[in-house]
Amino acid sequence: MSLFDVVVVGGGPAGASAARFASEFGLDTLLVEKRQEIGTPVRCAEGVGKSVEEFIDVDEKFLSKEVVGARIHSPDGTYFDMNDDDAGDEVGYILERKIFDRELVKQAGESGAEIKLRTRATDLSREDGRVKVSLQRNGGVETVESKVVVGADGVESRVGRLAGIPTNLKLDDIQSCAQYLMTGLDDVDLDYTHFFVGNDVAPGGYAWIFPKGDNKANVGLGVSPVMADKKASQHLTDFVDNHPQLNGGKVIEEVYGGVPVTAPLPELTADNIMLIGDAARQVNPVTGGGILNGMRAGKIAAETAKKAIDDGDLTKKGLQPYEEKRQKIAKENKKYYKIKEIFQELDDEQFNSLVNSLEGVNVDELSVTGLVTKIAVKNPWIKDKIKDILAL
Repeated sequence: MSLFDVVVVGGGPAGASAARFASEFGLDTLLVEKRQEIGTPVRCAEGVGKSVEEFIDVDEKFLSKEVVGARIHSPDGTYFDMNDDDAGDEVGYILERKIFDRELVKQAGESGAEIKLRTRATDLSREDGRVKVSLQRNGGVETVESKVVVGADGVESRVGRLAGIPTNLKLDDIQSCAQYLMTGLDDVDLDYTHFFVGNDVAPGGYAWIFPKGDNKANVGLGVSPVMADKKASQHLTDFVDNHPQLNGGKVIEEVYGGVPVTAPLPELTADNIMLIGDAARQVNPVTGGGILNGMRAGKIAAETAKKAIDDGDLTKKGLQPYEEKRQKIAKENKKYYKIKEIFQELDDEQFNSLVNSLEGVNVDELSVTGLVTKIAVKNPWIKDKIKDILAL
């Protein structure tokens, strides 16, 4: 039976990051991915902030488009702009995720990680301070042992369930998403990512246009299944049909899925086990983006695994450094979860009022306090809710 220091389950950005750094730290690492091809299917808008450069040099082969900022559109058509530095972890670059994800896994392999595709982790059992991992591959089952298992296996994480880590989601903490890749978008300003709010467009969520160059863009939306009166796919059809700059475009690809938009989980570890990325619900609850959070968590998990193995303590207590260091991500997402809850209470008139209060304002010159003050002066009804957010 093969023995590894670390087995990482899931070959997305979070898992690839964990495998790469674990290998760089000298740990014998195995990365398993259930699909036969890394990076497919693509189930996100492919936007990421420029701080991705912490992890990988940006290369034209996986970069579709660089944008200057985000444009936020209200239901009445008013909008305001934010530059890429202020717009968060999803604005700056638009990726080709199929290629980007493969490059991250390539990094892991070049760092020394063993990689197995078409390999599904089906069971975990602890014995003598280690974990036996059952791997289903090519019609057979192989068992390996590992000192640490990192679950990066997505929103439906099997690792989390098998480890007994509570990851259940309420229905209103899931976004149902639909997206088209469209071409022929001659009339859209493709220097910005575009976000559209409003209860007719995307109840409980938002719609987006993420440019990919050559007059192409990812056009999609996420809706709350609790608030929406029709499927996300129908909301997207209606959004495209009713948007004058989109209804002349052509759909060349369709993608559907779900995204966890929940508050941070109270714990992400068990003896020998850590969860990262979507499996750990580390997605920004407002934007639904999680590439960078997942990669950051992957590095933290690798650092923690190295320390725990060196110290000879693979218990939940020995993995406590991961719980402590991931609190920076959790603190931000707790704030964004509050913002999500506020947004889901707003009607279209209130959305219009918020966006109108920032029309023509140079957002880049305002501090967070200045921005909040500007909004609150013109929208006194939101003052108490904003105080709760600033207190976090």
